[in-house]
Amino acid sequence: MVVQSLEGTIAAHPDCGVLLWGPRRLREISGFQVATQRLDEDIEPIDKTAAIGLDQRASLIAREAAKERDRGIHTLILLEENFIGGMRNNFQTGVFYPDVAHRLASFDSFLPMPPLLVALGVREYGAVWTSAYHYQPQSGRAVPDIALTRKTLIDNKRGWPEVANAVREVWPDADMMIWQQEHLALSGAQVMGLNADQIVMPEGKVNARKSTTAHPSLFSSKEGKRLSHRYNRHLRRMQSAGDSLWVGGGPE
Repeated sequence: MVVQSLEGTIAAHPDCGVLLWGPRRLREISGFQVATQRLDEDIEPIDKTAAIGLDQRASLIAREAAKERDRGIHTLILLEENFIGGMRNNFQTGVFYPDVAHRLASFDSFLPMPPLLVALGVREYGAVWTSAYHYQPQSGRAVPDIALTRKTLIDNKRGWPEVANAVREVWPDADMMIWQQEHLALSGAQVMGLNADQIVMPEGKVNARKSTTAHPSLFSSKEGKRLSHRYNRHLRRMQSAGDSLWVGGGPE
């Protein structure tokens, strides 16, 4: 829904000075998706070949961004959910978005400038893992072990605060905007720098891929309440830090 709103708004106001580079555009850049594998823990190229490739990619992105600036683009939005990692990796490692700081620092190494604003959408833990679990077979991947999935999330208390802290570690000068996906309350006006009445909101419910089968929760009612309580507690702590803009009013 976020992508559709941004795309619709830009299409309705072609002279707004805002450009969206979504997942398709970014993934077309050679080597973009494997950038994190080409840099070591100190964000240095692992070898000469990696260094040459990273320099070429950084130069390409800088040239493309300069072209957009020269034609009047003042706001470039990079939208890619895999900046923080993918749920498949979460299943494989048993950790909620591991190595976020390294991933973000890797991508930052070839951006022409650090972001001025980072927007993060968060979602209740049980819903995140349940949705990702059922998405695996739709995307042609093996279904993760349910018992391991449930144990991982119940026992490991790592969550959204760690993800947000990683963002601040890599981009300390960037503003951060957070919204709850349950509320679908992302303000395109605040992301795009436009007036609220210019924003186009898509009609109906938008899903990445329509499913013809039921998606039962992976967790029991008791476990679901426990995860929901943890989620709300994490949101309150994140909001209490006072260093983020909460769109939609923040956690209740």
